[in-house]
Amino acid sequence: MEWQEETTVVAIVFVIQMLTEKGVVFKMMSRKLVLGIIVLSVTLCSFVCHGGEAGDQGKLYVVGMGPAGPDLTAPRALRIVEKADVLLCSPRMPQRFEKFGLHIDPKKVALNPWEGIIGKEAQKLKKSDYDAWKVQSQKRVERVQDFIREKLRQGKTVAMMDGGDPCVYAPSLQYLLSGFDPALFEVIPGMGAFNAAAAALKTSMTPDNVRIVLLTSPESLFGESWEKGDEILKDLSKYDNTMVLYMSLSDMNKVVERFRKYYPPDFPIAIVYYAGYGEKEKVLKSNLKDIEEDVKNMDEKWLGLAILGKCAR
Repeated sequence: MEWQEETTVVAIVFVIQMLTEKGVVFKMMSRKLVLGIIVLSVTLCSFVCHGGEAGDQGKLYVVGMGPAGPDLTAPRALRIVEKADVLLCSPRMPQRFEKFGLHIDPKKVALNPWEGIIGKEAQKLKKSDYDAWKVQSQKRVERVQDFIREKLRQGKTVAMMDGGDPCVYAPSLQYLLSGFDPALFEVIPGMGAFNAAAAALKTSMTPDNVRIVLLTSPESLFGESWEKGDEILKDLSKYDNTMVLYMSLSDMNKVVERFRKYYPPDFPIAIVYYAGYGEKEKVLKSNLKDIEEDVKNMDEKWLGLAILGKCAR
């Protein structure tokens, strides 16, 4: 940009000198016209020096990176990450790329936007002291949003690399960009854990007679402190449905307790661990009667998606 500024300034100086000399050009023009040309030149300088467009600014992309790594990431998402000036991502994201022989420039990675909002430590705080977690999260949201706005004012392209599908139980839209001007960002969809888990089961999520496919979580169904009633399960149990429970592994005992009131012991439940992670992916098929014990016997206690219904058989 510096060469544009210098070139434009030199051009303006030349125009002013030429017009103010006691020559033929000045005599043929009125003073008003000369002044108009000078003002136009100054405007052109501002236009060029600020990126070639009045009010030109950068753009934020919320990029769905898929559940595991770049092999399940859309080509458009990868192109945006490559061209971005600034990357916002978890520390695990560059590691995922390296496993597939790809590289994320560490100089572009500015910060982990979700630090203190999600993760094991944040989850512990959320359960033990919800108000403290909420204050901590709000401070983080404000800091990240201020950082993004500053980068956009500088004309930078910012990519927020969210795992899975950023529109389904993902922290970017649910927390970080709450209240953020939608005109300033674009969402690039990604493959969600639900899609990868369905592929692992090798079956349709909409088998015959299923009337409802529900993507939810224990917190959404029953509240942060399980304070909500379970009448919704009573209503849902009247219909054949496929129910997908995010973030349910750590509370499987409570989930089973609620479901037992309305569903039979042989009600099919599958847990897909590490959905989309290739060799690490594992499918556990069980039922309402045995699932609590079966989950206890598995090493992984966090990264698993529960799918309930006919498709889990």
